Amino acid sequence: MVPLSRSVRRLIVIATLSVLAAGTQVLADSKDGIFPSADQVGGQVFPTGLKQGDAFPTDIDVFDEASKKVDFASAIKGKRTLVTFFISAAPASVSELGKILAAVEGAKQNTQVMFINADTVGVALEGGAGTAIAETVRTVTLIKRENNLTASMFVAPNDALSPAGLSNRLGFRGLPTSYLIGADGNVEKVFIGQHAWNRGDI
Repeated sequence: MVPLSRSVRRLIVIATLSVLAAGTQVLADSKDGIFPSADQVGGQVFPTGLKQGDAFPTDIDVFDEASKKVDFASAIKGKRTLVTFFISAAPASVSELGKILAAVEGAKQNTQVMFINADTVGVALEGGAGTAIAETVRTVTLIKRENNLTASMFVAPNDALSPAGLSNRLGFRGLPTSYLIGADGNVEKVFIGQHAWNRGDI
């Protein structure tokens, strides 16, 4: 092995110290690619999330099948609603949507269904961030057609690396995650992941 010169060793030390110094200035967003610390997300890496009885936030950004922003508060106001967040890239998440519709159709109570893709598809080759909503809408529309789904499909951008991101705000970690919201706007039940739907669940 050839010994390193003093100047090369000095450069290595400087580079290492620079990396370590940069690492202490962590920004809790996806721009730097670093997952937020526990302090940056309110003291815990995995927030507890919405529970039964909590008011469901209505100020979230949601886009419809025409890529238009919808007034989510108006969409669920006074209506018992099952809101299911899924991700188009996960077959297990997509396959659950049909089961959810069957469960709702067999329920005694009148419940509207909203399927919301909680992500945006990779669009670097499609024109960048400006096309994210439209390209994701195109993807979920295809999913709707291929799976013969009758529920309305929506897109909600989610930055999982930001404390303000949808998944951190609502506290969901598994997809799909479904929230049964009463007509009063409060969470009645939460279903995480794939579920063996039974009569009485909804």
